[in-house]
Amino acid sequence: MTHPSKEIVGSVSDVLGGRKIALCVTGSVAAFLSPAIARELMRQGAEVYVFMTPSAATLVSPTLMQWASGNPVVAELTAELEHVKYAGECDLVLVAPATANTIAKMAAGVADNPVTTLALTAMGYRKKVVVVPAMHEPMWIAEQTQRNIETLKKLGVTVIEPAIAEQKAKLADIPYIVDNVVRLLHPKRLPEGVRVLVAAGATVEYIDPIRVVTNQSSGRMGLEIAMEAFRRGAEVGLILGHASVNPPSYIPVVRVDDSESLKQALKAQLTEKPPNIYFSTIAVADYRPIRRREAKADTSTENRLHIDLESVGKILPTVKELSPSTVVVASKAEYRVDEKQLVEKAKRLLDYSDIVYASDVARPEARFGSATTSGVVVDRKGNTITVSNKRKSEVAALLLDLAASMLSMG
Repeated sequence: MTHPSKEIVGSVSDVLGGRKIALCVTGSVAAFLSPAIARELMRQGAEVYVFMTPSAATLVSPTLMQWASGNPVVAELTAELEHVKYAGECDLVLVAPATANTIAKMAAGVADNPVTTLALTAMGYRKKVVVVPAMHEPMWIAEQTQRNIETLKKLGVTVIEPAIAEQKAKLADIPYIVDNVVRLLHPKRLPEGVRVLVAAGATVEYIDPIRVVTNQSSGRMGLEIAMEAFRRGAEVGLILGHASVNPPSYIPVVRVDDSESLKQALKAQLTEKPPNIYFSTIAVADYRPIRRREAKADTSTENRLHIDLESVGKILPTVKELSPSTVVVASKAEYRVDEKQLVEKAKRLLDYSDIVYASDVARPEARFGSATTSGVVVDRKGNTITVSNKRKSEVAALLLDLAASMLSMG
């Protein structure tokens, strides 16, 4: 009979489907977060096996960790040699939280409890090992700890840096931990060194110092693409206009306002460090006032406001001009068109892009800000893919698949 806790396996995605992860819990107060880490890994499809130090077992019950993972917990060394079995079978060892004491033991090759014994064995097998420190700040910044961290890095261990706050080196956020695990194990990991640049949100054009002409783009699709690219191992940059989404701190963001600031940001990115793939999901305001008022229009003296608008010049064509080798993925929003019209409108952008995703935002499932979308994908190879009521995360994965297939990494 399957343990009831395993009903959540793959409920978010199956990106870690078939993967075995050994979650090692040590004696930090942050151990209370370990059940949540196990559950989030399971929601991504992973099978989680828990190892605990004796001090960790006094803070978080092994029974709780067995409930969280749905698997027996190893909390003491036995003649069954579980550390050898799981070190050989697992795809990744995650030590979260990792105390200064455990870090020191791992760096020195000490194997005196289930966690350190498993870690040393896994390192001997050349398995992926991830350490997520959590301790008081003075212990973290101590020369000995930093020396041990550098030793682990030289041994091939991935270290997820803690967040410094309130004189504590606090455990990194759980989504960041999980995304880094996915990044290391993603079945469609991008080639080493691939840089992905995403532009998302909306630009504005000013009527006066306060009022603007803009559109309803939320930035959600762009953020989904940036997150998916991060999980696949890319170096990710995000140019973000006005948006209702909040990118995580580990995605570098350049903020832009109007079309001119977008142009300047793009020019800087494309000339300084050209991306291998550029996703243009930003909705540029198509029109701007011919004359911008220097002072705020006052409704007490003007009950009618007349504004002459002019079209904003197209920005997308400049990408290929500045970086011809960049694979360009464009987006287009339409309103109340049939699929044939949508395909034709999308194809017009292929003059200066390689892939286009066009959606009809009049459809309920494709409205700005929604978690889902419908539309069509067209590319230079003549392919057309219909997207029907898919999560934006799924479409982000599809677009990355197509863009990666066009990469030339010579």
